[in-house]
Amino acid sequence: MPAVTKLPLLLLSVPFVFSALFSQANAAGMVPETTLLVIEESTHSGVMNVKNTDSNPALLYTTVVDLPDDNGVKLDVTQPVVRVEAGQQQQLRFIMESTEPLTVEHYKRVTFEGIPPKSTNKGMKIGFNLRQDLPVLIRPKNLPVVTDAWKLLTWSRNGQTINVKNPSPYVVRLAQNITFLPSGGRRHD
Repeated sequence: MPAVTKLPLLLLSVPFVFSALFSQANAAGMVPETTLLVIEESTHSGVMNVKNTDSNPALLYTTVVDLPDDNGVKLDVTQPVVRVEAGQQQQLRFIMESTEPLTVEHYKRVTFEGIPPKSTNKGMKIGFNLRQDLPVLIRPKNLPVVTDAWKLLTWSRNGQTINVKNPSPYVVRLAQNITFLPSGGRRHD
């Protein structure tokens, strides 16, 4: 008897499982054109295009986030709040200020948030804003570009603790996890 009562329930759940497997989640909002904002000291500026992929106009709220261990360079966005129509793109300009010439790369973050218009629907609704959080790299004009700055890191071990230091003038971003290779340099899976 239990198998007979489970069969109708199973038949009812198949369409839900099928639709969950083959449905697609889409997020609308403000989408930056790249995943990294580069500011060149030689021009004291940089630009980023952000597109409103939503079906309604929204306010684009842009914030530059200074990290605790980086100082001496100020970065401002020329239009921190601007209205962007549905499907349209907005170009944002970032201006760098520094009292002295840069000798090392600097690292900051920038966030882009779309603030939708107030809903006229009187019913109960839950809404949320999506925020894009991107890295900002500020490049000195006299520092050559390198693509393998991670090779300049120094590594040391103290018991169970691994320490890494960056004595170079380059910003090196690391992942939260690392994979150690044998001394032969070949990976063994």
